[in-house]
Amino acid sequence: MVNLNHAELKNIWVAASDGDLERVKELVESGISPNTPDENTYTPLHAAASWSHHHILRYLHSKGGDLNITDEDGDTPLFSVEDLETAKLVIELGGEASHQNAIGHTAADHLNEEYPDIASYLRTLTGQPAPSAPDPTNAMTSNLLDRVREIMDDAEARGVAAEDDAEVDERLRRVVTETVEESVGIGRLIGSGELQPPPQASTELPTVVEDEEMEEDPSSKRQRL
Repeated sequence: MVNLNHAELKNIWVAASDGDLERVKELVESGISPNTPDENTYTPLHAAASWSHHHILRYLHSKGGDLNITDEDGDTPLFSVEDLETAKLVIELGGEASHQNAIGHTAADHLNEEYPDIASYLRTLTGQPAPSAPDPTNAMTSNLLDRVREIMDDAEARGVAAEDDAEVDERLRRVVTETVEESVGIGRLIGSGELQPPPQASTELPTVVEDEEMEEDPSSKRQRL
């Protein structure tokens, strides 16, 4: 029975992920390109960047590795990094911070939620503005309207006129009071500097509309993370 060393069975993507420079060199010198994608269009460069193997990245680059090569989603190795030093190395080796993937996101957009320090660094290179903070009053307004609509729908289902029903009136007063209290809390946070208002944000509460006007859905803006 032939006993093969495990390292000898590694393909270039596994070797790059493991940081196994000896095996990577062996495979590249046998004729495998540093830019070769696997069945998922993942390259050794993506693997090395993801696992922060700087020595592998430098070697692959020295053998013709393209730091702007993309996978099927249009992501370059820069989209795979998980620490700031690796991001800086990818840039040093020619990675483009301004590259946009298939859905128009840059690496800064892609990494912003999990790795904000990397995203911030990349934005200093591209001049890309930081994403705006979500407007807390938008969510609060939407929630208020949803709760009012729910109360009105419940009254209609019970066959009662909302304006003549004491229970409906009390429920409406309660949700409006809760929303006002929430708004005051947000205002205090903004005033203390603990919460930054988004650009052109408004802290005004909407006027609760009459029952016949509740049929029309309010327009709202949704922001991506």
